[in-house]
Amino acid sequence: MRRTRKRRRRIASPILAGLVLCAAAVFSLPGLNRVPIRTVQIHGEIHHHTREELQALVVPFTSWGWLRLPVERLQGRLEELNWIASAQVRREWPLDVSIEITERRPVARWGRQALLDESGEAFDPGGPINRTLPLLQGPEGKEKVMLERYRAFSARLGARSLALDELILDARGAWRLELRGGPQLRLGADSINLRLQRALLALDELAGEPGSEIAYMDLRYPNGLAVARRSLNTTAGTRGGRSP
Repeated sequence: MRRTRKRRRRIASPILAGLVLCAAAVFSLPGLNRVPIRTVQIHGEIHHHTREELQALVVPFTSWGWLRLPVERLQGRLEELNWIASAQVRREWPLDVSIEITERRPVARWGRQALLDESGEAFDPGGPINRTLPLLQGPEGKEKVMLERYRAFSARLGARSLALDELILDARGAWRLELRGGPQLRLGADSINLRLQRALLALDELAGEPGSEIAYMDLRYPNGLAVARRSLNTTAGTRGGRSP
């Protein structure tokens, strides 16, 4: 039995090697390398680029033929488009090409001219900005950090039926929140979560008080806060040296 298996292995090895060489020779033939692509199918939910626009971009690459199609170069070219988050290009037997497009989903505005997608990547929409999206504004390179903070703040505010319209981070690292239909919260750079909790408790206490609306709350005091009302333009709260 052992000798039979050894003989089979000895016979199989040259046969396998021969098949590999034959396959390599066949696929290296110039004519086969230039075999044309039969169809190109584009898949995915596409709203900001037309299929005609995408097809016009793909056509120059199809001249390479099915086997020589530069898949990575085509993917990279597609992903250069403003709204394309990713493009997956695959050859499909016998002579077809499948392209799966994933568009960016904007979740916030970034400054005046850009948007942020779900992963925190800033991109130029190449057209009008959706002003109903929340505004995030901060130093370049802080996009992902700010989106993460925005989600955390929104979760805490949402539990109290509050919504966050704007989130600002200045060059010193100080945070400022603009609540929808509510006051501005100036949290500063330190003890952010503690200060936000203090602001929420103060909003609960002041909710039933008569008088004008609150313009802003300054939480940068060590042991208290300052409240400014819109019409009276006066402040109330614990005064003292403020931290950033």
